[in-house]
Amino acid sequence: MIAAGLGFGFMPEHTAKHPGVVPLPITEPEFWREVNLVTVRGRRHSPAVGASVREATQKKWFGERAKALSAAE
Repeated sequence: MIAAGLGFGFMPEHTAKHPGVVPLPITEPEFWREVNLVTVRGRRHSPAVGASVREATQKKWFGERAKALSAAE
């Protein structure tokens, strides 16, 4: 849709490799995103999902550890 002139997208500059898609830097306003990882408590994960969850929860995000929230929060 972007290359056809019917839409736009936000993506890292190096991923815009499609003919007809021109990456433009965003300088103002500052652009950021919040990413959430959601799983079902108590459900067994596949080895791949388990590894992804462990990595995500052990990494420091903006200087803080990941937060575990319950469905009520």
